[in-house]
Amino acid sequence: MTAVNRRTVLIGGAFAAAFGTAAWLTPREQLRYLEDDQLSEVIPERFGPWVSKFDPNLVVPPTEGSLTDRLYDDLVTRRYQNVNTGEQIMLLAAYGGTQTDDLQLHRPEACYPAVGMQIAARRPVMLELGGRSVPAVELTATAPGRIEDIIYWSRMGNSFPQDAGAQRSEKLALAFQGLIPDGILVRASHVRPEGMPASVDIAAFLSQMVGSVSTKQRLALIGNAQGISRVAERG
Repeated sequence: MTAVNRRTVLIGGAFAAAFGTAAWLTPREQLRYLEDDQLSEVIPERFGPWVSKFDPNLVVPPTEGSLTDRLYDDLVTRRYQNVNTGEQIMLLAAYGGTQTDDLQLHRPEACYPAVGMQIAARRPVMLELGGRSVPAVELTATAPGRIEDIIYWSRMGNSFPQDAGAQRSEKLALAFQGLIPDGILVRASHVRPEGMPASVDIAAFLSQMVGSVSTKQRLALIGNAQGISRVAERG
C-alpha cells in the first residue's frame, strides 16, 4: 500500500469514527413530564389565600413563528392577590417539551436587561416545594422608581440548573444518556416602589402553590425525585 493510499484510509477511518461518535451522542429518547395536560390546568387559580386575578397587561399570546412560540409549548402568566392582605404576586411558567441547542429556556438574568431593567442582586437559594429541596435563584431587578423581587427555578429533566453554564452542562450530560429533556421555568415576582423594603414572602407563595398541585401533575413543576423516567422514544 502506498503512502497516499495509507493516508486516504486513515483519513476515511477518522471521518467514519467521528460520524459514529456523533450518531452515538445523538439523543434518541424524550423525557416529558407535562404529558397531555396544560400548564393552566396544572397550576391552580386559587390556593391558600391567593386568588388569580385577570390582568390584560400580562396576556402576551405568542405570535406564530416568534421566538416565544418556538421556545415554549405552553405558557402561563397570572397575577395573584392575597385576599387577606391585598398583596400581589406575578407568576410566569414557561414549558418547553424539547430542550436542545436551538430551543431552550431563557433565564430572567437575560430577559430583564433586555427590557431595560438592571439585575442589582442575585443569589442561589433552596426552596421547599412539594416535599423536595429545589435549587432556585433569587434576583432583584431595578428600574427608575421600581424594584422587582424575583424568585425562579428552572427544571431540565430532573435537575435544576441555577445558571446558564449548568444548564448547558446538564443538557450535555443527558445527551450522553441518549435523552432529550423537557424543561420548565417558573418565576414569581413582586413589584414595589423604590425605597420601600421587601415585604412579600415569595418563597412561601411558591411552596403553597406547588403543595396544592396533585402528586402526578407536580412532576411537570419539580420533576421526579426518584430519578429519570424515560417516557417516549423519538424516531
